[in-house]
Amino acid sequence: MVTGGAGFIGSHLVDRLLADGHQVTVLDDFSNGKMANLGAAKRDGLSVAEADVSDYAAISPHFAGVDWVFHLAAKAAIVPSIQEPMVYHKANVDGTIAVLEAARTHGVKRFVYAASSSCYGLAEQLPTPEDAPISPMYPYALTKHVGESYVLHWSNVYKLPCVSLRFFNVYGPRSSTPGAYGAVFGVFLAQKLTGRPLTIVGNGEQSRDFTYVTDVAAA
Repeated sequence: MVTGGAGFIGSHLVDRLLADGHQVTVLDDFSNGKMANLGAAKRDGLSVAEADVSDYAAISPHFAGVDWVFHLAAKAAIVPSIQEPMVYHKANVDGTIAVLEAARTHGVKRFVYAASSSCYGLAEQLPTPEDAPISPMYPYALTKHVGESYVLHWSNVYKLPCVSLRFFNVYGPRSSTPGAYGAVFGVFLAQKLTGRPLTIVGNGEQSRDFTYVTDVAAA
């Protein structure tokens, strides 16, 4: 099961799982994801279910017989989360609890959660170690970290085997291009292809680490 499997990172994970010979169910409400990201509608080993992850009753039946869950479904981006914090809480917190409960109810053997490096805020240590202080600076970061806390809590209390991965700035094909910083690769590429000048913020000497999307899928 890949929640958010029609999205940017999720669809690359689906590609990898199918290539490795697995039967994959994608759970997505298509508010951000696209069917085109999944390629042909009828791929061997792939089934697609359209549902909101925060709706436990709707999603639970799809977890029957599932061995592994990769929970990538979430609302992303910083500014919209500041504008609509309740929407982000429903998707990223309520959605995570619903997926956890569905996984627990159906005896899932492994649960992998897509967390976010945004939980560190403006990290003071570079490279940033896993045990650096947690300091979310906006609702997106907070809801992703709260979701992670629920995942680890379900692991401790219900013994659901879980792991959480804090992604750092993933880029590559199928990524969206809104925003002017996190999506800098997409922004720069669109500007280059249309012959426009690149948008440089500040003095242009800033540095940031990025992770290629198929490396994330491999991890």
